[in-house]
Amino acid sequence: MAHRPNLPLLVELLVNGVDPLAPGSYDRSLMALSDAVHSASLKALSVAPSVFTAANFILRLGEQPRQIVFDAVDLEKLIGRHLWIEYDMRHDSVGVEAGQVARRSGGSLLRVGWLVTKGGGSGPGTSFTARRFGELKTAFEVEQFIWRFTRRLGGGYQVTVDEVLSLAGLSHEEKAVALEVAAALLSLLSILAAPKLTEIVTEKAAKRHGPPLMQIVRMASPWTDLDRDGVPVLPRAVRSGLLYDELMDSFDLNEGLIWSGRSWFNSAEERLRKLKVTAGRRDMLKAAEPFVLGASVAESAAIVAAKERTGMEEARRQLALPFPRAWLEWQGVECGLPGQRWGMFIEALDEDVRGDAQGMIFPARLREHLEWEDVTRQQGFPFHLRISNSDEPIVSFSEAYLPAGVDPASIDQGLFGRFIVAVLTFLTQPRMTETRIREHPECVRSNRVRAERRLAPLGTVREIRLLIDEPASSGSGHRTGGGVVQSGTMPRHQVRAFWRYRMGKLEFVRPHWRGSEANGISRRRYLVMQHDHSKAA
Repeated sequence: MAHRPNLPLLVELLVNGVDPLAPGSYDRSLMALSDAVHSASLKALSVAPSVFTAANFILRLGEQPRQIVFDAVDLEKLIGRHLWIEYDMRHDSVGVEAGQVARRSGGSLLRVGWLVTKGGGSGPGTSFTARRFGELKTAFEVEQFIWRFTRRLGGGYQVTVDEVLSLAGLSHEEKAVALEVAAALLSLLSILAAPKLTEIVTEKAAKRHGPPLMQIVRMASPWTDLDRDGVPVLPRAVRSGLLYDELMDSFDLNEGLIWSGRSWFNSAEERLRKLKVTAGRRDMLKAAEPFVLGASVAESAAIVAAKERTGMEEARRQLALPFPRAWLEWQGVECGLPGQRWGMFIEALDEDVRGDAQGMIFPARLREHLEWEDVTRQQGFPFHLRISNSDEPIVSFSEAYLPAGVDPASIDQGLFGRFIVAVLTFLTQPRMTETRIREHPECVRSNRVRAERRLAPLGTVREIRLLIDEPASSGSGHRTGGGVVQSGTMPRHQVRAFWRYRMGKLEFVRPHWRGSEANGISRRRYLVMQHDHSKAA
């Protein structure tokens, strides 16, 4: 055999041709490979070592967990009619020992190639055959049997070892080893079939010898830099610090963790449901107009929710969402929810922004980014916002849908309902707030790094700021939303937001400054306390 180290194994097999000294099984498999090449339906992949690292994790899960992963593989979509996979055995960490035992000739394999071919039909009963070729130091070889994967009714595949290429039968031990080799192949196919985990990095055509285009496959970023739990490490340069962006990333990562076998499930159905929920959460956020509440908005809404009752029902009747689907996030206030920062998706029922709504709450800890446990357990919990019927609570949560670890007693539905009413009132009242695109200082650079790591660009999030009337620089008086106020003998102080009735109509008075600096400056601050604590000044 004339070895050509720069040529793909597929090319070398075809160039070497029929071997009169080889067993008949070799020539029959080589003819099958030649037919697949000339059918113009062969997809040829050269697999990089990083893919084997991911496949090896699935292989080592154990029989039942990996079977759940295998059952989700869509071989028909991945393979088409013919699929060729080849790799360097020196980098193969998947089934090396099993592969060596299954072989009958001496010597060590240098490279391995698989030809996987789809039979006729589709759906349950469809079968796929796999033939394995090997390159030794001085010769080529092929296994004297083939593997068959048959799609079962209800999903999954039945694996059998077909001895049609060999007159000699396999012992019980040899069949067991052959089935483990089949599991190694399915582990590899599971990674190749998973969306977003792999990428084509280069293509090269062997024009001289005429086989199909060889595509080199490797693990895609961000799945090339993992922590000890197998979660991609995202550098600070790709983060915005907003919960919206963190959640979007976590949904993508969680989906990848499921596909790569790093999230365990009791059944293939449970795994499929989790994939659908994760994809649905991501699509939900994509459809929303994202806002982040400035500190003044969140603090004023918390104060109103804790103390104000005047006009609350009237404000509820006038309530409207800023968009049919919106995302709001805030942090650092008492709003009736567990956690330290919160994100809320809210959606108008029947597209009516002035009617009832439903949504999801995502509580999080006050930190720069979500960690491993946040990524895998970030479920959120649903709520209903009732505007039309004043006899019912403004907001209600169903305990049945609260995630594990969320104590129903930690949710104050009344306080949160009033908080939401205040926030939405701020958004819909004229001249109450201003909205600006939240500028990330290095957004362009971050998105460039994110693109390199195959992450979605940072969201265009608008920050909502409360308009606060500032006092005039002179001590004689200042303008507020209500006109010129004589300072008199009052020191300069800030007036918090409140509702009032004026000329028979409800109006909201936004925070403003009153008094004169000439009379001193009041340092009073409003702190919303829990339980029996009083307001501190």
